[in-house]
Amino acid sequence: KKKDIRYMTKEHLFCPSERSVGGTVRSSIMQHIMQNGSFMVPEIASATGFSLTTVAKYVSEMLAAGQIVETDRICLHAKGRRTVRYGVRPEACPCFMGVDMRAFELNIGLVDFVGQPVRIERHTDFRLENTRDTLDEVCRRIQRFVATLDGIAPERIAGININVPGRVNSRTGTSATTFNFEETVDTQLTDILSERLGMRVFIENDTKAMAYGAYMSGLNRQYDNLLYINIGWGLGLGIVIDGKLCHGKDGYSGEFGHIHMYNNNNILCHCGKTGCIETEVSGRAIQRKLIERIHSGEASLLAPKVRSGETVTTADIIGAVEREDPLCIELVMQAGSELGHHIAGLINLFNPEVIVIGGNLAQAEPCYFLQPIELAVRKYSLKLMSQNVPIITHPSGADAAVLGACLIARSRMSEPDAAVRRTPPRSR
Repeated sequence: KKKDIRYMTKEHLFCPSERSVGGTVRSSIMQHIMQNGSFMVPEIASATGFSLTTVAKYVSEMLAAGQIVETDRICLHAKGRRTVRYGVRPEACPCFMGVDMRAFELNIGLVDFVGQPVRIERHTDFRLENTRDTLDEVCRRIQRFVATLDGIAPERIAGININVPGRVNSRTGTSATTFNFEETVDTQLTDILSERLGMRVFIENDTKAMAYGAYMSGLNRQYDNLLYINIGWGLGLGIVIDGKLCHGKDGYSGEFGHIHMYNNNNILCHCGKTGCIETEVSGRAIQRKLIERIHSGEASLLAPKVRSGETVTTADIIGAVEREDPLCIELVMQAGSELGHHIAGLINLFNPEVIVIGGNLAQAEPCYFLQPIELAVRKYSLKLMSQNVPIITHPSGADAAVLGACLIARSRMSEPDAAVRRTPPRSR
């Protein structure tokens, strides 16, 4: 019976292209459950435009098939019958996996059908390098995660999304910068990973996944237009316009960190150009400045680590800030002020409802990072456009990216036409 329930759930959830009345109602029901956890018949009637009688008919069919269950009976009025609220049995529904790769960390997570975290696993011994060995290591850790899930069969994992830094075309499943090796250049990265992992795999740019995760985790109830600034080892931008994640023509939108802004620093960015914002505003930039100033004789709690040749991570820098290291505080505040200057330009350009700051550096004490950002924004942006724009940090903190990856997987699996389609390049 459980196997039939899961098959029926996937059939209706993952085939929303069905044009019949029943298909539209069932798809709306499953989407509503994913977003809200449960539903009442009037909510689906309002969303679809069909009558209460029509919706109730298909709800009865889904109830009989075991796809949905009654979860509660509530009184909406002092008199009259109780209204039934419906939901799903979590054990009968698919789960969704997400993986987030960072410079010094690998996070793997699993959420249930309604997006609630089931398990999150953090690997702080991971080092992201653009090599085949690193790709092999990522696959091994994912397989180990799946093998050690308690009470969840691998077959229940409907799909997995892996956050990849750099230029990612999520529609075609290709990465232009990470794990794009010469011998596999003509093969989609998603196809390689799907074959290795034995499940449906999607990829997405890490910042876009973080933006989507933040939006779907509650911000969508307040805002339709937001800018998500991901400042960690690098600097990225996620753009949500009218409730939709903006990808651009090839999926490469949001390369905020690689806007040319500095003519005189002569610092070569990892993209191969000089003068990028990221060369002055990022964890990588703070690390470079910290090492330079320690070698020039300045004191810091991280001086012994630098002098011994050990790698200094963003987590080390944030830790030193928490311990009130003057040099690290100065560099973090400087980065915040410079970032605020550039965010002011984004506000003038996009006119967003809210600015969300995420990434490792967003975990720094607000007085050392968020406040310098806010001061610079107010100084350099048009008052008319910025005066009612809140600047907030993402409340999910370090879990934002991996939860965003899980929700991207859920979104892609519920829209198979978009997920499966291979978009050929247009002839010019």
